[in-house]
Amino acid sequence: MPRELIIRLDSPSGSIKLPATLLAAGEGAASHRDPRKGPELLLTGDRSYLVALHTPLDVEAIRALHDGKNRLVHVIFRGRKPVRRRIAEVRGLDVPTETGGVALDLTSGRKGARPLWLRPDGTFGSSPDATAVKGGPETFSAAAEDEILAKHEALITAARWISSRRTTTFERLFPASAFHPDEPDRDERLSIAQATRLIEQLKGALNDAAVGGEAALHDPVGAAQIRSAVLTILSHLVATSLKDRGFSPVSEASAAVMFSIIDAEEGHESARAALRAHAITLLQLRGPALRPQDQARARVLLRGLLREAPPYDEMKGPWRFAMCSAHDFHEGEVEILEKKFKFRPIPLPEGTPEADGGRYHAFEAPFKTPHGDPIQVFARIASPSNENFEMGQAFFTGLLINRHAQLGSYDMRAASIEVQQVGYKFMMNSQCAGLTTRFAISRMFPDADIYSSWDSTYFRAPAGRVVESEGLDCFIAALEGMSRRATHAAIEAAMRKVQWHHSAAQFPGFSQFVGPANPLVVNRFNDVNQDGRADVYDGFLDFHLAEIAEDLHASLTPRDPGVTATQVGGEAAEGLNWAAGSLNRVAQYSDVWAGLPGGSELLYVFQSGGFFSPAEPPCDVPLVGLQQDLGFLPAVCRYQKVAGTTSGLQCEVLFNSRLSHAAKELKRLLCAADALWRAFDLGYMPKEGPMKTRLGQRAALLLTLAGLLEFPADQNFVDGLWSMALEALNLPDISRSVVRACITDEDHDASNYYGSKRGIMQLVGGAASPGGAVAKADPVAFERLASDDPTVGRAREIARGSVDK
Repeated sequence: MPRELIIRLDSPSGSIKLPATLLAAGEGAASHRDPRKGPELLLTGDRSYLVALHTPLDVEAIRALHDGKNRLVHVIFRGRKPVRRRIAEVRGLDVPTETGGVALDLTSGRKGARPLWLRPDGTFGSSPDATAVKGGPETFSAAAEDEILAKHEALITAARWISSRRTTTFERLFPASAFHPDEPDRDERLSIAQATRLIEQLKGALNDAAVGGEAALHDPVGAAQIRSAVLTILSHLVATSLKDRGFSPVSEASAAVMFSIIDAEEGHESARAALRAHAITLLQLRGPALRPQDQARARVLLRGLLREAPPYDEMKGPWRFAMCSAHDFHEGEVEILEKKFKFRPIPLPEGTPEADGGRYHAFEAPFKTPHGDPIQVFARIASPSNENFEMGQAFFTGLLINRHAQLGSYDMRAASIEVQQVGYKFMMNSQCAGLTTRFAISRMFPDADIYSSWDSTYFRAPAGRVVESEGLDCFIAALEGMSRRATHAAIEAAMRKVQWHHSAAQFPGFSQFVGPANPLVVNRFNDVNQDGRADVYDGFLDFHLAEIAEDLHASLTPRDPGVTATQVGGEAAEGLNWAAGSLNRVAQYSDVWAGLPGGSELLYVFQSGGFFSPAEPPCDVPLVGLQQDLGFLPAVCRYQKVAGTTSGLQCEVLFNSRLSHAAKELKRLLCAADALWRAFDLGYMPKEGPMKTRLGQRAALLLTLAGLLEFPADQNFVDGLWSMALEALNLPDISRSVVRACITDEDHDASNYYGSKRGIMQLVGGAASPGGAVAKADPVAFERLASDDPTVGRAREIARGSVDK
């Protein structure tokens, strides 16, 4: 059968002729497998051909073949006229090189993806050989310093490639394909010898982009981008030793370079504090792979990132704290302050600012600061629009906020009012589930010591007036601790002693108010570079971010953001952070979601995972049930089992960059839908009771969506957002009023704001007698909702137009 031929295909620079050997023809061509590992083309037409391409292939040919699927080519057999065939499949585009090894194409088959090759010597490149391929947003001008940075472009691509995966490291370069289960698993990996050469490449890049070096002085951001990419790759090398203990020498060498980055990333204008902090955080994340002495060094560095205690030596003079309460809290809280805690009323001191929310009532504590000065509380009625006023006043030392959370809407409203922090500030949010919106508050006030509520913060108001307050109990405990120069760890412990009973207290380490001494919890909600990815899970700290604005009316119209997925920032990233935080609220306040394992509904297992694109799809996401192309879904939730945690589970919430401009409210709906369905598919959410059937599961989704639109969506756009969600999720046109009527006062009294099992029965009936409110209101919509079509309720893939640059 083997027979020599020529494949001719067109490229922008003209025709390319590729010598090849015919392996199979006719009906058996598609199923034929050649024992050799080399590039092959399956060509279809009147008669199919499977051909093996002769190697080596040059870069132009490789690029043409990357995007060659469905392209017409001419097949030329010697002595015959050319015949036209269509490329149906490109296989094994691995290219032997002059060094005698095989260069691996790490982004093969991903249309629009930047080229990334692992060369035989272990270095990364934009081409299979040592010739650099210039071009793309990371390419710089012709200046010498720019050329130095441009030659390391492949490292940035590698860092983004690493950021798309979670469960595999360099021990397995190609995870099993979820889309092609028929294809054999690939076992290529990075060898120890290759890793050693890779580390040398990374050191060279660090030298070229060094803090204070010529390139860094010429382009500080570009140089920091290179250093950040190097850090990501080093962290991946360290993590590989957790999968292969033989990699320990590589891990130790990589950790040493990471420590050198930390040492160098300060003391100069071209240094980046965010990168230094990120390096320390990644070392903490990779702790189990470090030597004991390196673990100890990483812990010391981590403590240095966090303020161990308020800066008492700088806090001279009276300490003045504002207590900003909603109108229905104010009078009762003031009375508790006087009667229970013996604070005495005082006249307003000279220089007291005038607040928008009304006049202050001032009180003085029965204890003093460590310097013997008074501790004072200034109480006023506040609203989300003015509650942060005191953060911008040098007169105040801190702020306590007492109010309802309104399911996170008030925090987001408060965060929309710009206030510039002035001086040291202690900030405590006494509300419900404040951790879900901590990212917004910490972004506004990155230098403040913030205490956020974990669970609901309780109070008692039997006659409509607050008579007992958990938030105030904990606040006074904090003030008393500060008066004794307590550390944040001691302050949190003091609060823990007076906090009320919580069901979450069954979990070790639970504190109702989580402060700076709780880094393992808090870091999950910090987003240093504001790219919508919590940085403790952020493989690549991208310094080239684009401010992507929201466009509510075009929320479902895919568009190229003009940047790679890791570069999406601005309103788009803020909306994704909020969507992830909202899922933690949904899990806490709905018995539908209470089926998640290990008490996950109380443990904040959802965190923002950033953006992806068709060219940079999420990896390591199991596909069970309905088979869809993850790169073209609006949202993807990556559940992972995590050993050593109470829940044993965490979930990263990711969003498609081609819809990054979608309204934050719609992001919440689409992320919640994927989280729910993936939990059902993977068995994390049991299919039992009213959710045993597809109909019941779809009803649970509808109730979740309706609950999310109650707060805080703009009521002028709620119906439009509802219609968009139904369209995107392939759901029938069901009235929102019908669904929301099934979240009743009874549900609210049971804290089921996002639907309940009872509500499912009301909405669609039970297995024995399906129907419910939907069937009564719209029989046609109910028939579709109850159909056996597995795509009903599932996200539609977005249009396959242009991909990200």
